[in-house]
Amino acid sequence: MITDRSKVSTSNHDDIKSWATAFEARPTQIKRFESENILDRLKFRFPDESYPDEEDLEWDIFFEIFDREQLNFVMEDVADEAVERANVYEFQPREAY
Repeated sequence: MITDRSKVSTSNHDDIKSWATAFEARPTQIKRFESENILDRLKFRFPDESYPDEEDLEWDIFFEIFDREQLNFVMEDVADEAVERANVYEFQPREAY
């Protein structure tokens, strides 16, 4: 796990799953996307969110894509619950950190 002032980066499956559980987030993927940019393919769906272009993924499939594409999960290191959930994480190539 790598940290900077406001972000934490990890490729550890347990850490990612723990974060998602804390936010009640489910792994999803975009069913239709214009580019082949895998960073935009994976995301999390939070409670009360529903988007027609997303489909839920089982954790094993999510992590298979995540590892195959050599991604890091980067989350904001915030304790302020007022921060929008959508802004607290992103996926980046592992070499970025």
